[in-house]
Amino acid sequence: MTLQEASEFTKQLRWQYAKTYPSALHEYTCLAWKPEIKRQMVDFARLVQETGEVEVFAKREYKILKIDGMKYWTMDFPLENTDLINRTYLDQDLRTRIANFVQSEMFEFKKGMSLADVKTQMEGKIAE
Repeated sequence: MTLQEASEFTKQLRWQYAKTYPSALHEYTCLAWKPEIKRQMVDFARLVQETGEVEVFAKREYKILKIDGMKYWTMDFPLENTDLINRTYLDQDLRTRIANFVQSEMFEFKKGMSLADVKTQMEGKIAE
């Protein structure tokens, strides 16, 4: 899988905000939602591991891949077991602002929302 193919692949996926980790703002997609993409998901994970850069989070090293203003990571080894992809915004300031928003009383969680939905809600609330 090339970076261009990876970019196209990520645009076809359903992404869901990970509400259980509000301070570590991210969203995820999982194989269970679209089992027919197993090969592409494994190929994507391989691209992350082979071409990504190392980043430390909670004292653990992860490989991340930067595409289209987002950073992606997987956590399944061996790669053939990949059934989940995580991502968040590259922009640390944006991540901090959204993380603060989701931990405030202004945030209204809606089942199935993505990070883009959360960002849109934050921008609407701030504009009010």
